[in-house]
Amino acid sequence: MIASRLLVLSLVALALAGCTTPARNPASTAALAVLASEAGVHEKARACQELGVFGGPESVPALARLLNHEVLADYARSGLEGISDPSAGQALRQALGSLEGRNLAGVVNSLGVRRERSALPELQALALDPKRGVAAEAMASLGMIGTVDASKTLQQILKGDSASQRVPAAHAALVAAEHLVRAGNPAFARDLLNDVIHALPAGSVTVVAQRQLDALKGRTN
Repeated sequence: MIASRLLVLSLVALALAGCTTPARNPASTAALAVLASEAGVHEKARACQELGVFGGPESVPALARLLNHEVLADYARSGLEGISDPSAGQALRQALGSLEGRNLAGVVNSLGVRRERSALPELQALALDPKRGVAAEAMASLGMIGTVDASKTLQQILKGDSASQRVPAAHAALVAAEHLVRAGNPAFARDLLNDVIHALPAGSVTVVAQRQLDALKGRTN
């Protein structure tokens, strides 16, 4: 009986060795097996976290299916944030149209954490549409992405009529300005910071914006 089992395992190993598909990390394989099993929530949460460390594109579908889960959605997003393959960002982007409330806000945040430039059109639309309920989160993600295009949307909001929307846009703009400077675009960063100062009454945010402006003195493109 034992010999038969060993023979089967050997044949399976030989078949896998001849397969052209790249070998998976054993930890990723084990974590995917947990997600496909009847394991408890705690075990599956841990599996999601492990896929964020060891997983690749083969892990994305399993994690994407959990983005609307009442308990595991946060862990699934964390897993997708850790997978560098573009398919992880695409899965988060595709989920934007089907989620609401807290889970939608979480996916929006994850796209910012990944600095997912491909999601800019959707994030810009969400930032400009308070009715979806995640405008502030979308602005924060635009700040984390921090490109010129993302910053232009923040400028639009800073110059808009809604005082309540200008506050989260200002916080996001401070982050975006740092990215712009690192990307070699201090001139646009200065414009953005000046917009923050003009958009809000004097306070802690404008003080930070002025400090960032002072640090940019003498810098040119």
